[in-house]
Amino acid sequence: MPLRVHRSSRRALHIGRLCPVSCFSQCTGLLQPINWICRAGSEEICTTGLDFTVITADGHKTPQHFEPAKNPPIDCFYVYPTISREPTPFADMTDSSEIQQVVKAQAGRLSSRCRVFAPIYRQTTLYQLRQSFAGTGQMDFDQPLLDVQAAWAYYLQHDNQGRGVVFVGHSQGSILLQALMMKSIDGTPSQALLVSAFLAGDPSLGVPAGKSVGGTFTHIPVCSAIAQTGCVYPWGTYLDDDASPSQIFGRARTDGLVSACVNPAAPSGGSGQLKSYYENQPGSSATDTPWVESIGQLSGSCKTDARGNAFRATVDPGPWATDTRALLKKSEIRTGWGLHLRDIALVQGNMLDVLDAEIAIWKKSH
Repeated sequence: MPLRVHRSSRRALHIGRLCPVSCFSQCTGLLQPINWICRAGSEEICTTGLDFTVITADGHKTPQHFEPAKNPPIDCFYVYPTISREPTPFADMTDSSEIQQVVKAQAGRLSSRCRVFAPIYRQTTLYQLRQSFAGTGQMDFDQPLLDVQAAWAYYLQHDNQGRGVVFVGHSQGSILLQALMMKSIDGTPSQALLVSAFLAGDPSLGVPAGKSVGGTFTHIPVCSAIAQTGCVYPWGTYLDDDASPSQIFGRARTDGLVSACVNPAAPSGGSGQLKSYYENQPGSSATDTPWVESIGQLSGSCKTDARGNAFRATVDPGPWATDTRALLKKSEIRTGWGLHLRDIALVQGNMLDVLDAEIAIWKKSH
């Protein structure tokens, strides 16, 4: 069974909430194994219910059974996006159904390449995000960051044992991982563990114009080749014809740096075919798999304009083009946010391809 926190566990968690990261090793309540959604040896949410059907541009369907890796050589440390529906500024340490759902969707498929470590953290909630939209509150990431830092410390102490690590985050998760990497990875001995980092829906990771390193990270470069390790993939997704006057992700900066963007489908630059995953629609045939991988229906590339540097998705011609564009337009939640909800889903298969190439290089050198 997965090690999860339920509402009956609040008493045990109270101790943990009072423990700062500085006394982490002496704390008894914060981020013990029960505070992980997925962790090596307790991975049900990240390894089950992930069978899929590959659908190509011509409509050909091929069902596939999902198999988690039996002895993966690397680990993935994943932090989920803003998803908690609790009516408070910060979530508690309960892995609610919406959190479980997004972890399965965004991180579960990674278990075919790595051991997945997904901590529960007291995130800033959707309630607080709506307050910020209304101008009656603001997003505060200090408390969530303490939990993510503690989870990383726990993982290093109990699980890592010198294994390579891929960081994967989305939205709030990317913001927190970027902060964690600035403090605890960039230029430290732990940087030697870094296989790569996928920071989807990142508001901005700054680099000097024309350079791959410097700015937000002093020593960690942005990726420029599919088999490159020790580097980072930042991106935020918009449709190619999105005409919003400004963009939240990959936005233009005013500090002399530019926002970095790396296309997981073509890390060396240019356009690449997207391998997208999405959950099967309600009412589908009972014989259908719960997930679909769409190939040959979308392409994407990083493009720079006055608004910043963003990942632009293009709907390719074909029998599904109209339906695909309508589905993507439906997911645009707010002007300037683009396809934020689908940042990972649109390139999830490409991320797996990148991991395959990185793992091959990592195994040769370790």
